[in-house]
Amino acid sequence: MDKKLETSDLLDIYGELLTEKQRDMLELYYNDDLSLAEIAEHYEISRQGVHDSIKRGEETLREYERVLGLKAKQESYKQELLHYKELALAVFEECKKNSFARNIAEKTITLLETLDEKLEDFDNTKYLE
Repeated sequence: MDKKLETSDLLDIYGELLTEKQRDMLELYYNDDLSLAEIAEHYEISRQGVHDSIKRGEETLREYERVLGLKAKQESYKQELLHYKELALAVFEECKKNSFARNIAEKTITLLETLDEKLEDFDNTKYLE
């Protein structure tokens, strides 16, 4: 995964555990695409100071993930939901071939809609807001 995207994801999950200043700098750098110089001007510190703070923040986020593994667990859960969706689609396709299975097909549609909602939650929400 792209480092920028991965760090942004980790920031969404663990950002509240950082100091306010570290979190703000990481958000400005990764989510708002501000340069080191722009962030330095905002905080009235050197570019090197911003760089060091961002690097420490990145290391802290990676350490949280190494210890807690929330991002990995979330991805595993998402893959599991996708697998269940595949199975439900296969059941639905089989039910379409048999007119006696209409009731099962209707319940499968409900299951598919629920799975789609759960999967959409991963794409449309922040992790721990």
